[in-house]
Parts: sequence; structure tokens; C-alpha cells
Amino acid sequence: MSTASRIRCDLDLDARIPGRRTGWLRIPHSRHESGYGIVPVPIAVLEGAPGPTVLLTAGNHGDEYEGQVVLRDLVRDLDPARLTGRLIVLPALNLPAVLAGRRDSPLDGGNLNRLFPGDPEGGPTGMLAHFVTTELLPRATWALDFHSGGSSMEYLSCAMARATDDAALAARLEAAMLAMRLPLALVVQATQDARTLPAAGLARGVIHLACEIGGGGTLTPASVAAAEAALRGLLGHAGVLAPDLPPAPPPRLMRVAGSDHFLFATARGLFVPEVALGATVAAGQRAGRILSLDEPDRPPIALQFGRAGLVVCRRVPAQVVPGDCVAHLASEA
Repeated sequence: MSTASRIRCDLDLDARIPGRRTGWLRIPHSRHESGYGIVPVPIAVLEGAPGPTVLLTAGNHGDEYEGQVVLRDLVRDLDPARLTGRLIVLPALNLPAVLAGRRDSPLDGGNLNRLFPGDPEGGPTGMLAHFVTTELLPRATWALDFHSGGSSMEYLSCAMARATDDAALAARLEAAMLAMRLPLALVVQATQDARTLPAAGLARGVIHLACEIGGGGTLTPASVAAAEAALRGLLGHAGVLAPDLPPAPPPRLMRVAGSDHFLFATARGLFVPEVALGATVAAGQRAGRILSLDEPDRPPIALQFGRAGLVVCRRVPAQVVPGDCVAHLASEA
């Protein structure tokens, strides 16, 4: 089986040319409507004086919008002459999902952030994950992947990094999170899935960060401002862009280290929450109740937190089915 990517990039990623360049990643995708078609994913390179490379991505999930906004603004408005280094920017990384406003791709059902390191012979989403892993991450020293709660969840604004046994790398990740100017910094153990972009980045020695800001399939002035601050904070910390924001309070450093940090629905119905986003809860405390949709006289099903912690994420749609995450906790680091 070939390990070479079938995706072609309009830009020569090895040409260190000062200025702004834009083009496409061309993902081959033969379909009924277009036998020799491609999926064009926009990419931009902004380069200034010699320095490190930062990979910036948003739209990994198509219904998460803050990063898409600030990276489009960055590509359009930032003068590359201000940079000491290079930015590789993909503001709509999973473009089919972005166009559909969905978490996964309508082309193949792929959830990009659960397909790394990807497959060069797979569908469009698997090919894209493979290209990022083999062509973009090796060129980067730093990386930041923007996320939000999407259509189904809402987050407190937080910087995130995966836990690592490499003490030196862990220290650099923590320092970068603290520089991102968000209220929370979460160190996340590999409790859910290791097939993510940050996991692929760390496996290749990249100082790879993510952030979760907002959600609910919408934007607010506060969430866009938080994403902008996180971006500028990391670029300043990496030495690529001169710091241009006033000092901010240090974030609260927390961790997510086990499956009991997540609470799941156990039945189909309407979830009625009893704690708010940002609440501090105790082990055994009621999180809410599920009401039957079919039998109004059925007693509600109570859900309880399995541990103490801070509610950093909550479900937005009221209707749930078994297995839906309704809340996500973090605990003190």
C-alpha cells in the first residue's frame, strides 16, 4: 500500500518566500456529479523574517466557529512583515463539514478529529488527516487547533494540551497554555480517543495545543474575543508575533484524567439540568433528570456526578439518547 499522499497542494511548502500566499489542498474525490472532481481546502502561508513555523487550524469540526472567524481575519489582515517566522493557516480544515455546518463530513461521514494519523488510501477525510500528519505537522514547531462545543455542547473557554510522559515537553505545553490568556488550562489524559490532531502532533514532537471556546452552534462577542486572545497569546509566546495585548490574570490549571470526568445519559428523553456551566459540584451530587418523551407519568431518571469537579462543558440540546454526554468535569491539577 502506498504511503504517499494523493492530495496536492497549490503552494510550495518548502519555499520560504516572505509575504502572503493562498491556495488549495486538492483532495481527489470522484463522485456522481463530478467524475474527476476534487475537494478544495483553502490554505494560506504568511511568512516574515526567519523563525519558527506555527500551524493554525480551525473547522476540524465544521460546526465550531470561533477559530474559523479569527483565522480568516488573520489571513486577511495580518501584515506578514510583522512576523518572525511562518504561519501555515487552514481556517476551514474539514471544508465539507464546514459547508454543511456539521461535526462530521457529509462526503464520507468522517469525524476528522477521530481519524489521525489518517489513511492515504481512505476516503476524503482519512486522506486529509494523513496529509496533515505527514506534510504539515513535520514542518511545524508549534500548532494550535481551535475547537468549541459545536452544535451539541457548550464550553467554558479553556486552553487544552494532552498529557505526556516527556517532562520537558509537558513543561513547554503548560507554559504555552498559560500564555493563551484563557480562564482555564486543562491537561487531558488519553481517556476518550488518541486519534486526534493534538495526539498526532505530540507524537511528532510538535508543541501542539488546542482550545475549546463557546459552542451551541453559534458565536458571541465574548467567544470571538477569547479566541482572538488565545491566538495572539500563543503567537507571542512562540516568538512569531510581538506581544500586543495587556497582561492577563493567570489561568486556573486543571486536569481531565479519567472517564468519571464525563457524565452520560442513560435513557432517551428530555434532560433537565440542575447545575450550571461553571458550577463546582461534589461527588454524588445530582446533575439533572431525564423525563420520558413517551410516558409522562413515568418517574424521572436522576443522573449524579461520579466525582467532584468544575463543570467545564454541558450539553445544549435538551433531547438525549443513551450515551449522549450531558456534562464534562475538570478537577484541580
